[in-house]
Amino acid sequence: MATNEIDIGLDEAVAFLQGGVQRPTIEAGLRVIETWEQRLAASESPELLPIAENLADLRIQLLAGDFDPAAVGELMVTLGEQVQAVAESDVGAPVADKLSQLGALLTDQGNALTSQ
Repeated sequence: MATNEIDIGLDEAVAFLQGGVQRPTIEAGLRVIETWEQRLAASESPELLPIAENLADLRIQLLAGDFDPAAVGELMVTLGEQVQAVAESDVGAPVADKLSQLGALLTDQGNALTSQ
């Protein structure tokens, strides 16, 4: 996958999360989640596959309609931690700043959901 594609995808994910996780925007979020789930799974990287699996879990929970905010929040916090770990690794080095921003947003939005 080209670096430009990664940059664009990360920008989309960041933009979605900056708007907050709200029910009217879930459909757009599902597209972002599915795109990243497929990209990371296709990478076959041992560092990225667990993130792809958690994205699949998140997508399934959100597709359920009336999702449990606490469960989704916990999953988002886990994803935030995983993304931050990749940002600090050689795999994430080319886009470390964007990954760090994404990891922080996932954690913040996840914490906001768990406190609802």
